[in-house]
Amino acid sequence: MALLRGARMCVCARAALSGMSTSHAQPQARTPNFAVTSRSWPKQAGLRKVLGRTLRRCGALVTLAGAALGGQAATPLVFAIPPEDRLSVTMAQRVLALAYQELGVEVQYTKLPVRRGYALADEIDGVGLGVTLDIALTQVRIEVPVSYEEAAVYATRTDIVPNGYASLQPYVIGHIAGIGYLETRLQGMRTDTATNVESLFRKLEMGRTDVVVDSRFNSCLIKTLGLRKVQLLHPSLETAPGFHFLHMRHAALVPRVTAVLRRMAADGTIKKVQAQALKEYRSQCD
Repeated sequence: MALLRGARMCVCARAALSGMSTSHAQPQARTPNFAVTSRSWPKQAGLRKVLGRTLRRCGALVTLAGAALGGQAATPLVFAIPPEDRLSVTMAQRVLALAYQELGVEVQYTKLPVRRGYALADEIDGVGLGVTLDIALTQVRIEVPVSYEEAAVYATRTDIVPNGYASLQPYVIGHIAGIGYLETRLQGMRTDTATNVESLFRKLEMGRTDVVVDSRFNSCLIKTLGLRKVQLLHPSLETAPGFHFLHMRHAALVPRVTAVLRRMAADGTIKKVQAQALKEYRSQCD
């Protein structure tokens, strides 16, 4: 009943707003009374704002209705992912494919640089993978990790031995712009950012940075790019969990997605998916 009342409210709001637009579009046969018009416009402007807010809530209402009826959204959900072919992203996509397939919800991905993806957080349905605790006020984090990143150090020198982030203090450190957890760890240090991994490693090869902090899984790219000086150093700095985020307009989906992912984590499905992705990655890298 509550959903039905809400649907009626949306229909009425849309009709009222359309009526106001139509009335202003019609030509006037007589010269308008500007004294009356000037007084009525503020009232109509205020009403337009109220009706606009009501219509924006309709999107969330439709999603909620679909969830309650066990149906799926009429259009696929679109999630942002980084433009590079990262193993961590592949892991997340495969895990989410199983979860949303079980829920009967179709998903698609759009590749966006990290910072741009976060900047467009209000316009997308979610973020496929974020190695951070928060992205935007409108994005709700699903508490079950779907992937992970192993932060490692790359250098052209062999005398550098990583021992936590503090050990990198003497060096100019390259990293991808917009990766929140790295920006936090490297705060106060000398950094040089890049928009993509290829640029990041080429800067290191040319000596524009002393070290690079990025995923250990990107070591294959060194060979692909034909970089002879860059080396992966050991040990890694940390392993950080990666999370999936949903826009708050899909709040009705959050507990359902969380429940499916919790079960997948408990029965080992997530680890199996990640292990298979890692195995395929290593076979391509060798």
